[in-house]
Amino acid sequence: MLTHRSVEDGIHLAASKCARWSVTGTGEVSRCDTFGTVGAGLGWMVALIVVCALAALAIAWLVRQRRHLHAKLEDPREQASRALAFHAYHDTLTGLPNRAYLMRELEQALAAPRSGSLAVMFIDLDGFKAINDTLGHEAGDTFLRAVATSLRSSVRERDTVSRFGGDEFVVVVQAYGGMENLIRVCRKVLDLVSKPVNVAGQLVAVSPSIGVAVAPQDGDVASALIRNADAAMYAVKETGKADFRFYEEGMLEQARERLALTVELREALQGGELAVEYQPKRNLRDGTLAGVEALARWRHPSRGDVPPTVFVAIAERSGLIHALGEYVLREVLGQLKTWDAAGIQVDYVAINLSMQELTRPAFVDTLHRAVRSYGVDPMRIRFELTESTAMRQPEETMRQLVKLRSHGFDLLIDDFGAGYWNLSHLRELPVGTIKIDQSFVRGSTLNLADREITEAIVGLAKKLNMRTIAEGVETEAQAHWLRDLGCDIGQGYFFARPMTGAAFSRYLDPTVAYAG
Repeated sequence: MLTHRSVEDGIHLAASKCARWSVTGTGEVSRCDTFGTVGAGLGWMVALIVVCALAALAIAWLVRQRRHLHAKLEDPREQASRALAFHAYHDTLTGLPNRAYLMRELEQALAAPRSGSLAVMFIDLDGFKAINDTLGHEAGDTFLRAVATSLRSSVRERDTVSRFGGDEFVVVVQAYGGMENLIRVCRKVLDLVSKPVNVAGQLVAVSPSIGVAVAPQDGDVASALIRNADAAMYAVKETGKADFRFYEEGMLEQARERLALTVELREALQGGELAVEYQPKRNLRDGTLAGVEALARWRHPSRGDVPPTVFVAIAERSGLIHALGEYVLREVLGQLKTWDAAGIQVDYVAINLSMQELTRPAFVDTLHRAVRSYGVDPMRIRFELTESTAMRQPEETMRQLVKLRSHGFDLLIDDFGAGYWNLSHLRELPVGTIKIDQSFVRGSTLNLADREITEAIVGLAKKLNMRTIAEGVETEAQAHWLRDLGCDIGQGYFFARPMTGAAFSRYLDPTVAYAG
C-alpha cells in the first residue's frame, strides 16, 4: 500500500540513482571496462540514456502518486474516515490504545510463531475515585493523562500500553528476557505511577495495584491472560494494595467468589438482611456506661456468618460502602429512638467510617439531614476513623472532619498505634478521643513492649487533652492495669460481647439477669 512517506522515499531514491549514474567516477570505470572494444563508449552512452529515461518515467509516476495522495489526505471524507478508524481503537482521553486494540494485538502476539516471553500487567489505581469526588472529573481526567504518560515512559516502544476502562490500564510486555527483568519492569511501573501529580494546583497521588499473568503458563489466549492478571490484581488489593503479584492457582476462583459475594451483599442490603449489634463501652474509673459501638453483622442464609473484614472490603471495592454506611446509620438512629422511648439512656453510639464515605462530597450534608430527620442530637453519633484511613489523604480528611465537627458530630481515631501516624496531623485533627489498638492491650500481659506502647499512647493523649479508649479488654487484670494507667474507657469481652438492640436493653436492666 502506497503512503505519502513511501512515495517521497521513492522519488529521492530514483533521483539519487540517476544523478550517480550520470557522473563518471572512479567507482564506475571498472564497469565500463567490460565493453573493451572501439564501440564501448557508444554502448555506454546508449545504456546511460535508457537508464535515465526509465528513471525519469519512475520519477514522473511517483510525483503523480504524491499529488494523488496529498489530495486524498486533504479530502474531508478521508480525514473523517481516518479519525473514525483511530477512535475505534484508541482512548479519546489519553490517546492510548483501547480494549479492542489491546485484545487484537494480544491475540496476534500469542498466535505468532516464536512469540517468545510475553506478560500481561493489569493495573488498577487505588483511591482514584476520591480524586473525582473531591477535585472534580476534569482533575480526574488530567490525572489519568499523567498516569498514561508515566506508563508509556516505563516500558519499551514495542510494548503495548492501553487504557482498559475507567482507572484500569493494561500493559503487554513482550520478550522481557527473564523473570528478573519482568520484576524490574513491575517495580518501575509501581514507582512511576505512585509519584504525585500536580492537578489543579494541588499535589495528588494514588497507589497502583498490579496483577501479572505470564504466557503460556497462565493462559495461551488473550481473554484468559487478562482474566488471570485481573485476579492477581485483586489479590494485591486484599493484602494491602500498592504492590504487584503474579497469578497463582486459585486466584481466579477467589475472584469468582468475590463477585458472587458482591451480588449477594447488594441483595442483602436491599432486603434489609444485615443486622447491627452493639458493644458497650465502660468508664474504667467507676464502671458506668460510656456509650456503645455499632457493629454490622451479616448472617448469610447458606454461608453462615460472613466476617466484617470480608464484606466491608467487598463493599469498598464494589462501591457499596455508601449503601452499607447509610444502612448502618438508619439502623442506629432507629435503635436510639427505641431506647429513648423505653427510657434507656445511651449517651452515644460510635459508627465506623470508611475513607470512601468520608471523601464523598455530599456525605456530611446527607448525614446531617438523616440525623435531624430522626430527631436525634448529632452529639449522640460518633464516628470512628482508622489511623491508616485518616492518613491516606490528610488534607481532604482534615476538611471533612472539620465539617463533621461543625455539625456537632464527635470523632475518634480507631486502632491507634497499629499503623503509621504523623503526630502533627494528630495535633491538628478535630478529634477528642483515640482508641488504642486491641493488639497492644491483649499483648500487654506477656509482652513488655506492648505495655510500654500502651503507656506511651495514654501519656501522649493526656498531653494533647484527649480521652483514651482501650479495646480488646478481656480480663479483670487488664481492666485494673488500664484504669491505674489513666486510660478513660474500656471495651472488650470482659465487659460484654456485641449484642442485638433488644439484648442490650436486657443487659442494662438490673432486674433482668444477662447471660453474655
